[in-house]
Amino acid sequence: MHSSQPLVLVFDVGTQSTRALLFDLHGNLIEKTKHDEPPYISQNDNRAEKDPAECWQGICTVSRELKNIVGEKWNDIVGVCATSIRNSLFFLDKDCNPTRNAILWMDKREVNCPDKMPVFNRFLYAIVGMGETAKVSRRTSYTNWVRVNQPDVWEKTAKVVMPTAWYNYKFTGRLADSKAGQAAKFPYDYRKRGWMSKKALNYPVFGCPVEKMCELVEPGQIIGYITKKCSEETGIKEGLPFIATGADKACETVGNGCLSKEVASVSLGTAASVEITTDKYVEPETFMPAYTAVANGKFNPEIQIFRGYWMVSWFKDQFALNEKLEAEKLGVSAERLLDEKLSTVPLGCNGLILQPYWGPGLKTPQAKGIMIGFSDVHTRLHVYRAIIEGLGYALFDGLENLQRRSRNKITRIAVAGGGSQSDIVCQITADIMGREVYRVQTYETSGLGCAIVAFNALNYYNKIEDAVAAMVRVKDTFRPIAENHDKYMQYYTRVYKKIYERNQPIYNELYKMMEKDRL
Repeated sequence: MHSSQPLVLVFDVGTQSTRALLFDLHGNLIEKTKHDEPPYISQNDNRAEKDPAECWQGICTVSRELKNIVGEKWNDIVGVCATSIRNSLFFLDKDCNPTRNAILWMDKREVNCPDKMPVFNRFLYAIVGMGETAKVSRRTSYTNWVRVNQPDVWEKTAKVVMPTAWYNYKFTGRLADSKAGQAAKFPYDYRKRGWMSKKALNYPVFGCPVEKMCELVEPGQIIGYITKKCSEETGIKEGLPFIATGADKACETVGNGCLSKEVASVSLGTAASVEITTDKYVEPETFMPAYTAVANGKFNPEIQIFRGYWMVSWFKDQFALNEKLEAEKLGVSAERLLDEKLSTVPLGCNGLILQPYWGPGLKTPQAKGIMIGFSDVHTRLHVYRAIIEGLGYALFDGLENLQRRSRNKITRIAVAGGGSQSDIVCQITADIMGREVYRVQTYETSGLGCAIVAFNALNYYNKIEDAVAAMVRVKDTFRPIAENHDKYMQYYTRVYKKIYERNQPIYNELYKMMEKDRL
């Protein structure tokens, strides 16, 4: 017999899939449905676009499928919320209809802006040694690209928003977004948690007036209620409250139970990252922002590895055809078969070391991925392990940087994302980090964090700390092996840390040679 209990419906819209998730008050994932997203549109290797209508259709599809699966439990839903990818922009007209395809976070297009930044701003950037960073930020700003290359589209565009803002509008009819959802190349002031003043130093970089920005609300605020039109399209009951939460990484950090600066949340996802939660605004690197946390008044300093565990998918597609075919026959994932073979490769991959700069960083825009140490003993499995270890080194580098910047010792690490499903990957991470690594009860940590914020907003808990305590449980723990950590630190300090600096002149030359392809 059906037993009623309050449930929160969460939509997690990622790069490769859209998921509808039902969570209860205790953090249990009751049921979920998943829709694989169509490949993003790419006119060349530098472009990554998506039709917003496809994104919304994916939400409607998983919602209706989930309703059919759970039956009477659908009536137990007390609130709805959504989280999504960051640094991706939707361009909307005055009626909130898209004026062009969305530009996604992995898009690498650049633009030469014919108008120059004000002399005073350029002067200040030069004084603090950030002149080149400002130029790169301006060249890679999606709003600048549309403004310069598609002036007719720009003229029609009334609002430039993150994906969640548009989804919020489709659910409620109100174009508003959480402050914890802002993480893109547009004029948001992360320290002050609001849109930039037109007098701000960074304001001219983006070429986007604040008038084109949407309304902002605090995370955990009810944005509105499910409209009749949304109900007809998704099957969700009309009138249910819709709660503002945050972007995927912000929600993931809370879903990992990381509310203090002593515990780091490490995402082993498409874009890998390491972040902590702080009471004070702490820039993870000079002039790099600390994002707004979903826990009110707090911040999430973060170091991101742009392509992250996407590299595992890249390896699988390029070099693991045998495992893919075998996996299909066995009814398991190719990653599982690769993991079983991972332990056959020794720590350090017989001297094969990778630096995972597969995508540009703000301070390393010219960098490229590099793998050194090849010899005739190496196989494709060595390459696979080198990817895992290289990502571990990069995340450890970020962890050390966060410790230094926050003047705080990080003692434990929570992992999430696709890579965290692998025991051996978690153990390698623990060995490199030299710290205890734990996983919580569900792989869907972004969705769990979203649900935590929603239940707290609906007053099922007195404060978000109580919601985390009730809804997050440690499922697995991986402790570092001291001998392995020592070996990894030898590779890290004597080789990995020197790779970028020694190869920077070559990266610069490649960057210049490929400039025409990026524009």
